[in-house]
Amino acid sequence: MRFPTLIAVILIGMGMLAPPLIWAGVTVGIAPSQPLNPSADANANSIKLYPTEHKHVPINDMDVYKLSGTIMVEHADNTDPTALQTGEVVEKGDVITVYDNSWVIFKSHRGDKVGLAGNSVVTVDECYIEGPDRQIRLLVKKGTLYLRTNGDDSRQSFFELNLGNVVASINNLQAVINYDPAKNFLDVKYIDGKIHVIDQNHDESFTITQNEYNGSTKTETEQNNDSGTPEEHTEHTWLNGKMAEDEPIPLEEIDEINFRRFFDGETLLVPQDNNIELDDSKQVPVRQQ
Repeated sequence: MRFPTLIAVILIGMGMLAPPLIWAGVTVGIAPSQPLNPSADANANSIKLYPTEHKHVPINDMDVYKLSGTIMVEHADNTDPTALQTGEVVEKGDVITVYDNSWVIFKSHRGDKVGLAGNSVVTVDECYIEGPDRQIRLLVKKGTLYLRTNGDDSRQSFFELNLGNVVASINNLQAVINYDPAKNFLDVKYIDGKIHVIDQNHDESFTITQNEYNGSTKTETEQNNDSGTPEEHTEHTWLNGKMAEDEPIPLEEIDEINFRRFFDGETLLVPQDNNIELDDSKQVPVRQQ
């Protein structure tokens, strides 16, 4: 091998083993990878998390919670009337007829409970629940309603009862309402909560607070109340769309007990006279619902 060739081979080998040589700021050797732009790297390699938009599904029905006897429903789609069964639903436009010695309790998806006693006819004029909004309107043609509804602070919400010449707007309420169109008579028994009534002459709100009920002693615990809200359960009546009395009527104890018994699915008590005092003697006959 010639000497110049040997020198060239040695220089090439040294160039492979030696660190890169730098001339005029230029690196000779194995070029490093290009540095990544920090912001570009973050955008390219990070997982973008977008806020999840929870879509509320509108609900246009109420569940049949409990029932006894014969309850028929005329559907809004004009199909043949059917007998209601527990677990089914009623929808906007349905007409519910509760026959004698029968009763039914509906439950909304907000937990509101609406009970209908025998000889009642009610149309579901509006039933809409979506997100924070609850819109329910019942057209009461006749009969007795047992109400145990929850409060709702949404401005778009309402719970209305059309009772002939009187319209009632309710929120969180426990009450019994009886409407007789033949006599144009309306009776409202307030147990707890607030109801706003619009009649032929004026509109007025009624608020009642309920003492804590002790299930073991079947009595209410008296509590101090400085709010000015009446604690005594009361009753008002309307005749021909006008309030029949200025002062509320004290509610009979049996009405409060029957209110609880209704939602428990128990037969209702019937006093032998209007002044009876209820006790545990069980001498009070029961009413067949």
